[in-house]
Amino acid sequence: MLRTIRRGAAGLHLALAAAIALGVFVQVYLIGAYIFGAGQGALDAHRTAGFTVHGLEVLLFVAALVAWLPRTDLALSAALAILGTVQIALASGTRWVGALHPLGALVVLALATLLLIRRRRAPAAAST
Repeated sequence: MLRTIRRGAAGLHLALAAAIALGVFVQVYLIGAYIFGAGQGALDAHRTAGFTVHGLEVLLFVAALVAWLPRTDLALSAALAILGTVQIALASGTRWVGALHPLGALVVLALATLLLIRRRRAPAAAST
């Protein structure tokens, strides 16, 4: 039974990593739409998507713990959840500090993609 739970959590971890990567693209589109004149609705949608992605990042870390993933994957999952929290703080920053927010999105995308690659290469590791 524990093996089944871990395997399910590992599958969820993979799905969440994919959703986070997709979420970054959605957020880039929405902020681009706002910059190019789509109005406040695009900015509101960007914020909502950001909070949703952050929730997924936290769930991803929990799934990594439940799946008992290798240390590297646990560390990357924790880093993603922490970076998501930092991203929220940076979004309210101004000038030079606020400019780190879009750069952080690139790191979020890179971490989510790295987790996707790692989990796709070793899907059976979580079942042991």
